[in-house]
Amino acid sequence: MSLTLELLTVTRAFYPEPVTAGMSQQLSLGNVRGQARWLVYTAAQTGTGGVVKQRWEHYKLSQQLALVAAAFCLSVSLALVILAALSSRHMQQAQEADYGEALANQIARRIGTALETGDLLSVAASLQRFVETSSAQEVAIYDVEGKALGQAGRASGATLVDYRAPVLIENDVAGEVVITLSTDNARMARLRFLLSLLGLAILLSLAVYGISHQLGQRLGTRIATLSKRLRLDDSPGSGLPNEMARLEQRVDALPMDLLRARGTSGPRDENYLQTSVLYLHLSSLSNYVDTLDEDSLHRYTNRLHQVVFAAAGFYAGELHVVRQFGLAVYFVGDTGAGSPAFRAASCAWLVGAVSRELERNINLSLNVDMAIGLSELGAGDGADIYPGLYMQSTLDELQQRCQGNTGGVSLLPNVCEDVDVAGRLDFKAIGDGSGAMLTGFEGPYQDLLTRQLRLIMRRLTDPV
Repeated sequence: MSLTLELLTVTRAFYPEPVTAGMSQQLSLGNVRGQARWLVYTAAQTGTGGVVKQRWEHYKLSQQLALVAAAFCLSVSLALVILAALSSRHMQQAQEADYGEALANQIARRIGTALETGDLLSVAASLQRFVETSSAQEVAIYDVEGKALGQAGRASGATLVDYRAPVLIENDVAGEVVITLSTDNARMARLRFLLSLLGLAILLSLAVYGISHQLGQRLGTRIATLSKRLRLDDSPGSGLPNEMARLEQRVDALPMDLLRARGTSGPRDENYLQTSVLYLHLSSLSNYVDTLDEDSLHRYTNRLHQVVFAAAGFYAGELHVVRQFGLAVYFVGDTGAGSPAFRAASCAWLVGAVSRELERNINLSLNVDMAIGLSELGAGDGADIYPGLYMQSTLDELQQRCQGNTGGVSLLPNVCEDVDVAGRLDFKAIGDGSGAMLTGFEGPYQDLLTRQLRLIMRRLTDPV
């Protein structure tokens, strides 16, 4: 019983972990000669690969390179040693076979004459001299019936090989000679040769380990220097011993979004298409800036934004703030709703109609002066500012036109020349020839705008 407790204590010292779902444990208790008992405790733990990987990642770069290089060198060297062992074995077996057959033929020819005369005493003497002068440990001669006619020596050794040769008397087989050779010395020589090759492979692997370790230390020092240069002042120090892991951690801590250069996608084709511009001068807003408090002004601007955004959404318009009290809605390309100029005029009519409807329910004015013009280029973007600079002259002209209006939508001359505008809109030319004022739409288009007006009003007036 005391032996059982001692074994259990030793076993727990080697396997201190408790029984869990990730371990396979087994306790076996039995009798061993008398009252002594034996205890077997086996534990198979999972996750060994993860532990090895974690330990490997904590090695320094020089150790990793040295171990990999040494392991590769040792693997190649062992493969060469195995190849040398197989080659030397086959070569030695072939040499031993040739040597054994030559000895057997030699003694067979020597005793052939004595056997022809029936001189068995001479045969025995020849066999004894052959054993004493050659490497054969045992030699025997048998007649054609397999009966032993003579024997000399005694074979001893771990590996013995027999070689046979016929005894001929005038081309007739009179018997057979059997010699026994021991290959222990050859095996020991081959084993010493293989051990020397194995030692040479180990020495070569150690040399490769040392050289790789030195090169890895130099490389690790350079990487550690770069890692220190990349360290931010406020970044915590890394406790990782591996230089590559520290470098990766420092690189991950860098603000790459700030360091990465912004790529430009180049000019877009839509920025170089003819664009219709609806300019909206928020005349009421300019009067309320100094009179309304911040919350009221914010609600007022939100309402204006909802009106313009909803109207522009029906006709694929893009809303921009271009002046202190000026908005611009850009229309590019032909769609199913019409040309850009026609869509801009429809959007302007909706903005005006919605503003008038909303003014009935609020105490503030939503007066917006609007003008529509055409530009050869678009609004531009951050990748190409030239179209935006070119657009400024059109915006300045539309702003001046709005400041001179007393309400309504003003059309520049190039807008009046548009095919859809001329065929679907009703407008009144200005006397000085500087454009026209929008008065209405043809029947079906006016009905469409009326339905869109109802949708917008329902959206703006329904409670959330």
